[in-house]
Amino acid sequence: MSKIREIRESIDKKLDYWEASATAFEAQLQQTKEQALAKLEVRKKTLNEALEKFKSEVAKTKGIAGEKKKEMQAQFDDLQVQLALGKAETRDAFVAQRNKIQHSIATLEATLDRHLDLWTLPAKPPTDKSIEKAADKFIAAAFKYEAESNALETQFVMKRAEAEAQFEKKKSDLLAQINEFKIQLQGKRDMAMDKAATFEKELSAGISQIKQAFKTLSD
Repeated sequence: MSKIREIRESIDKKLDYWEASATAFEAQLQQTKEQALAKLEVRKKTLNEALEKFKSEVAKTKGIAGEKKKEMQAQFDDLQVQLALGKAETRDAFVAQRNKIQHSIATLEATLDRHLDLWTLPAKPPTDKSIEKAADKFIAAAFKYEAESNALETQFVMKRAEAEAQFEKKKSDLLAQINEFKIQLQGKRDMAMDKAATFEKELSAGISQIKQAFKTLSD
């Protein structure tokens, strides 16, 4: 497995993603759509900073053919253009922007996996792990953006109850569900990594249930 994909699919990173997702869903119950959009812009800025650092490390790396490096730099630039777009205020605009960014992330990572092997690059001494660290930080920032944007979509579809008391009760129940998930997640994180794969499906299902619950808050 190539290094970029290996980082993204590692159990440790997946646990980070599920934790970020639970925290992002929890925040949606406490903030307005405007606040949520502003927070997403912060995530985009952080991702762009990590992207710029990674781009710089790749540009400095020797031992990569010129055409390959040119293709990778073009994909870095494309993602930066997508991240520079302003806030999307409507659901359709938001979904379109999010999909373009996530497609650009996926395309960049696929391109890097074709042309860049972080394990065997000869350009740096074995003690210099700067490009691997940059890759790790980029993927971590991408996960946080993806978790935040996926949770934010609920702001556009979440029903608001006519009776405030009814909405508050269901909101309280969902907060309790999210808290229980986070406790469960911490327990899984404390387990030995060799057992981690056994609960991947369980945690994925838990996040799916939370997302679905948002859509029926006022039923």
